[in-house]
Amino acid sequence: MFKKLINITLILVLLISFAGPILAQEEAVEAEPTASEIFTEALSDYNQGNYALAEEKFNNLIENKKLDEGLKFSVLYYSTMTAVNRNQSVKAVNYLKRMNELGYQSGKLNWRVGELYLNKNNQFDSADFEEALKYLKTAEELGVQDIQFKRDLAYVYLENNDLNKAKELYQKIINNKPTAVDYLNLARIEEENENLNQAVKYYESALELNGSQSSLYLNLGNLYQKIENYNSAVSIFKQGIKMRDDFAPYYIGLGESYLKLGNYDEAESALKKAVKINSNSYYGYYLLGQIEKKRGNFDQALNYYSQSLKYNNNYVQAYLAEGRIHLEREENYRAISRFSLAVEKNLEYTESRYYLGLAYYRADMLEAARAELRKALHINDNYQDARKLLDDVETELGINN
Repeated sequence: MFKKLINITLILVLLISFAGPILAQEEAVEAEPTASEIFTEALSDYNQGNYALAEEKFNNLIENKKLDEGLKFSVLYYSTMTAVNRNQSVKAVNYLKRMNELGYQSGKLNWRVGELYLNKNNQFDSADFEEALKYLKTAEELGVQDIQFKRDLAYVYLENNDLNKAKELYQKIINNKPTAVDYLNLARIEEENENLNQAVKYYESALELNGSQSSLYLNLGNLYQKIENYNSAVSIFKQGIKMRDDFAPYYIGLGESYLKLGNYDEAESALKKAVKINSNSYYGYYLLGQIEKKRGNFDQALNYYSQSLKYNNNYVQAYLAEGRIHLEREENYRAISRFSLAVEKNLEYTESRYYLGLAYYRADMLEAARAELRKALHINDNYQDARKLLDDVETELGINN
């Protein structure tokens, strides 16, 4: 009896030992997730911003050849979106191509890939506007009409210098939900097309929508200067200074405008603030020199021009300004020296050649004067002062035209 019990016990132990692995295998088979369950997990990771985990799971699914058509589309769609969110442009493009090869197209995905090339978040060294345009145009062909999409497309056309298409889109946008940037970009287009008064209107509209953007005051002030509306320029630069009183370009613009209006004291005050904020402002020192020259303080003007050249020894206008003072003082050889430096810094600048020719003429160096004036006219044959002086020089030399 005891022997039978031992035998029964051994049989039970063997049955349990064999049944254990079989049951474990059955549980493992039952526990293996389906493709749909993996996709659901991956999508959950994606929605929570866990893009690395989502990418790993989507990649596993992509290699599954048994996926049905709907799931295959969804996996490729979210794989592309995951790559976009991770700023992986090469992967995003590859997934998009695989979708296209399978006959799937998505306007939204093309838009998102285009946005990636716009470099909106400065994730790359620079934007690639040509690549961006390619994907955004495809998105447009696929029917994307979102206002922000139109804004992206207009901007890409602008950066690719297709001004007409950019203008057309921006004009549609401002009739819907305009932003300050929309008006700013329209102003850029009109400036490029030399429609300056229209550009002014767009800048003014931009300021109404966003008065905190410092570049708007600067751009509008500079534009007022271009159309010689210096009183409006003064007003807008002052508004800019109220917003930001440590921005040297506002004071430069204000000083320039006062200088044009002949208000030298106000110009000097503004420009001294500019060079106090930015002690390296060679243009600020140059303008201070222009004020002192207008006042007849030639020595002080020369000091300012010297300061200007200290911070930018390639600044041709400062050399010319020095030379003109020496000409007024009949210091012809000093004038020749300064004008020669201006020519050396920019061989193709007509005005430098003209003034060097004039200085040679004043010093009775007629052959040298003739040579420089001919060079000036070779660069710009419409420079009338150079042509008239050349005629005078050749007459004195007895040369027939």
